[in-house]
Amino acid sequence: MSRLDDESLNERLERLERRVEELSRRLPPLPADAAPPAAVHTELPPDRRRIRHTVADRAREWMPDEGSSPLAWDGQTWLNRLGIVLLLLGVALLFRYSIDMGWLTPAVRVGFGAAVGAVLTVLGLRMDEGRRFGSVLLGGGIAAFYLTGWAAFNLYALIGYGAAFAGMVAITAGAFVLALWRSQPALAIVGAFGGLGTPLVLGISYASPRGLALYTSAVLAWTVVPYLRRGWRSVLWTSMAFGWVLLASYANAFSAALVASAGARGWMQGAAFFAWMVLGVLPLARRVASIAAARRASADGQPHERRWRDADALHWYGVSLAAPAMFVATTGLVWRMQPDAWGALAAGAAAVYAAAAWALWAADGRLARVLLFAAAVLLPAGCFGALEGEALLVALAAQALALHLLAAHGAGPAVRWLAHRGFTAVGAWVLFRLVENGDVGAPRVAADLAAIAAGFAISYVVRTRRAMLAYRVWAHVAVLGWAWRQLAQLDGGQGYATIAWGAYALGLLLLAMRREWPTVERVAVWTLLATVAKLFLVDLERLDPLFRVLLFLGFGAVFLYFSYSLSGAWKPRAEPDAAPRPAGRDA
Repeated sequence: MSRLDDESLNERLERLERRVEELSRRLPPLPADAAPPAAVHTELPPDRRRIRHTVADRAREWMPDEGSSPLAWDGQTWLNRLGIVLLLLGVALLFRYSIDMGWLTPAVRVGFGAAVGAVLTVLGLRMDEGRRFGSVLLGGGIAAFYLTGWAAFNLYALIGYGAAFAGMVAITAGAFVLALWRSQPALAIVGAFGGLGTPLVLGISYASPRGLALYTSAVLAWTVVPYLRRGWRSVLWTSMAFGWVLLASYANAFSAALVASAGARGWMQGAAFFAWMVLGVLPLARRVASIAAARRASADGQPHERRWRDADALHWYGVSLAAPAMFVATTGLVWRMQPDAWGALAAGAAAVYAAAAWALWAADGRLARVLLFAAAVLLPAGCFGALEGEALLVALAAQALALHLLAAHGAGPAVRWLAHRGFTAVGAWVLFRLVENGDVGAPRVAADLAAIAAGFAISYVVRTRRAMLAYRVWAHVAVLGWAWRQLAQLDGGQGYATIAWGAYALGLLLLAMRREWPTVERVAVWTLLATVAKLFLVDLERLDPLFRVLLFLGFGAVFLYFSYSLSGAWKPRAEPDAAPRPAGRDA
């Protein structure tokens, strides 16, 4: 259990006691002739021992992973941190002054640094575990050892690369052992930084792709142990951020060696895959296992997990998305992939996560929605790499429709949010294509119609009336733009486009009045007004004089006829209620 302040510890103990009492009430009563325990140390029956351990395990699982945030204000802790930083700076300044004065030889300087690290470590170990100052001293000692090893190799060449590397590995292992022993995630973070940064500190030119791949995989395996055993998220994210950056840097630094050797590529690819498994898959597996254990321990078969806080949601969404995305990016660097290749890889990763979401839906619906969100982000990214033009537009529109369907069937608000944003981009692209002068061949026409149809279909899936109206109005405007673009290519096409707009608007008006759809009626009237505006602003200048005369006379006569013949049916109607209406009715 991590270091907690007194209030947080009391709250967790009270919550644990309440859960113990709740489970105790669910136990069957003891027989009347059962003898009471003779002493405090009487051993509990097997069923009570099992329940006791189960409650303890559930309590550890339900508690936050690391207690208070490392950035939370705590005067004592921050004074300790500032104190150790100032102390180390003072020692460094004294060290530099002694060098300038010529008092110390290189060997003495290195020995002095090692002595400082040893003193800080011993003092930290002698401190009571309940006092935070001990962990600060231990972290300072580990940092002093790292700096001493770097100086002994890089500055003074007192030791060779092998000895320096072995020393750094020993320091990293010691940091993780101390972190688990003292229950201090900060020590594990220092060890993760030092262990992963060792090749960079000593110089990657001394290493080979195979050596770097094996070493990075080993350090990542070490860093995930504290997370699996103690649930320290800060250690996991330290490894996530630093580990992927290092793998990408190695792939870029050894680009020539990777191109020349398939074996070197294989080792780097293996390291990237191992990082994906360790940093992305194992945390999810730990979560699934904990939910399954809680369900078995619960009387009604449900885990009764608390509602996710913002930090919990950010953690799980980040883990599920960052690991596969970085795996795809690193793989692209290792193999120097073209956009279509890494796009196909991203789509494959999306398919894997979608399948995992489907498999986990019954066991852990919340995590399944997280995985589905990751798949929904990876798939469009893959489409951008693998597809282009009309195929990309249709694929993105189909994905937005599929995401809305999934959100309507319980995929969660995150997927719905992504679906709205995805189709917003599709809608803007379609409108840009409609006003752009270019090819109007069959593939372009079919792609635009498919995207418009997808937007109209989404209007039947969304939950709110406001969203439904937004999608249908967009589809209406897109149809008008599509008709204008297609007909404007013909001789006298502006006039044909105006006729098409007018016929379309009058058809909507008749349908709205027959079905009593006031919203569609207003849209139809506004479309007729837009048609009239087009007559004056566009057709009056670009069309043949005779064609202009016929258009104005024709539209005037049609408007007069409809206004007269529909005067009895045209009556005010009550506004719709604010509540959402059935999907089959007009929005």
